[in-house]
Amino acid sequence: MDAGILRNFKMNDTVLLMIRTKFAPVVAAALLCAFTGSAAAQNSAIQAAGAENTALDSISLKALQNYAYKASDITITRFVSDTNGYYAFDVVYSSMNLSVSARFRVPKTAPRGLILMFRGHQFERGYYTGKGTENVGRRYLEAGYATVAPDFLGYAASSATPAPAQAHQLYSIINAVELYMSMQNPVFRVAPGVAVPPEARAALPASFSRFGVWGHSNGGQVALHFLEMVKKPIPAILWAPVTLDYPDNVAHYSRNTVWADAFKASHAAADFALSRFLGSIAPGTPIFLEQGTADRSVPKSWSDGFAAAVASENARRSDSNKIALTYRLYDNANHDLEPHLQTVWAQDVEFWRRHL
Repeated sequence: MDAGILRNFKMNDTVLLMIRTKFAPVVAAALLCAFTGSAAAQNSAIQAAGAENTALDSISLKALQNYAYKASDITITRFVSDTNGYYAFDVVYSSMNLSVSARFRVPKTAPRGLILMFRGHQFERGYYTGKGTENVGRRYLEAGYATVAPDFLGYAASSATPAPAQAHQLYSIINAVELYMSMQNPVFRVAPGVAVPPEARAALPASFSRFGVWGHSNGGQVALHFLEMVKKPIPAILWAPVTLDYPDNVAHYSRNTVWADAFKASHAAADFALSRFLGSIAPGTPIFLEQGTADRSVPKSWSDGFAAAVASENARRSDSNKIALTYRLYDNANHDLEPHLQTVWAQDVEFWRRHL
């Protein structure tokens, strides 16, 4: 379920959401004033914005361009399954000196490459490792690609999200880049007491040289920021990505602009803008943007705007250095691209075959 469901929440549901997802007090106050119109709540949000957002400057998109990203070992915490064509493992790696859990699946034959899979928003209640990536990931596995899907901080066996909680999306960029670095020459270790069949252990690759990235909704935004950070032509498939700049994305899904306005008043908002750093995406990067025309969580207009922003960026580049964007619309498709999934999966695999 994506964050767009917030549109249909009642007051009691919103209170539960703030508790379950550990929203920072600033976002809680902003949500409260959206329902009550309370001036006190608005003042609380503004004060909290000033008090809690100082740390955000150190992880702005501008700052993350020069962040000291680090690789880590990959620890297998559970052997999940031996399926007909692949093995599945729950793993943990280190990012920001914290633990991030992930689901890693590898074909029994030599993989064609590794696809990093960044899911959309999920509620913590009922979440399990790899949720939101299983079905599409299975199609990619059947086509011969290994997949790894991080849970990100605050989910499954990952460490809790550090304060301020409204920076979760920015932390996820660090988690994504450090996973990529850790998987290039992965050092697999097995946690004490975990049994891994010898044939599954033998299937673990010593290295990956070919990478792709898939992102859905909020995960699509993480994927775009990932491309802006690594500056390599890694092919990417984006399903209905959130492309609003930070903090407008937070404001949109919380249905209130109080915190976002306070943030913009005290920060260089351009340092957090997706569009500002499109120039960091490597020349020739293939991007397959897929959008449903009936999507109520990420409207088509957002993807239209992103495609226009890429066109503007490409106008500043030579022909050999352009971003290779393909934009595909699916009539009457929802946020999960239903009822066109069979077509989507087939086109995705064709895209990987060409570029990965």
